[in-house]
Amino acid sequence: MGRRYELVRLSPVGAKVQIRPGSDAELRTLVEALGQRPFFVDRLARQHEERGVLLVAWLGDRPVGDVYLLREPADVPKVRRHLPGVPQLHHLEVVGPLQRRGIGTALIHAGEDTARRLGDEQLALGVGLANVDARRLYERLGYVDWGHGPVVATWQAVRDDGTAVAVSQLIDMLVKHR
Repeated sequence: MGRRYELVRLSPVGAKVQIRPGSDAELRTLVEALGQRPFFVDRLARQHEERGVLLVAWLGDRPVGDVYLLREPADVPKVRRHLPGVPQLHHLEVVGPLQRRGIGTALIHAGEDTARRLGDEQLALGVGLANVDARRLYERLGYVDWGHGPVVATWQAVRDDGTAVAVSQLIDMLVKHR
């Protein structure tokens, strides 16, 4: 799982972006750059339990994006029923100034490659119904609608003041076969 991905010419100065699994030692840096401490603490703990892989894109010594490969049963019952054992890509993000430079695509490819190396033949992801740009990216990368209609995804988000709040969103599930 320690494979690194290098992309050329993604920053204005031509620096390379590397993608590799995150580590506990990088938690402080991840949180300083991307916020979301509870998210990263949780995903790193799950990674230790081999329930997923947190992939982080780095520009030099600065994290600039991430995606999480979830390898445990889906939280949403309808997804669990129709896609049993299918890993999912979650939480794709790239810092604003570096969006639309190929980093998100590279993170998705890194997630796909990691899933493939772990023996997975299919991969899924959810996209909000209003997120047309993301859906276009996923479809360009070979993801197709799963054919079972939208689902409601609910998760815990933590506000800046530390309070937890439940967030729900109507999403479409997309799948990709090897």
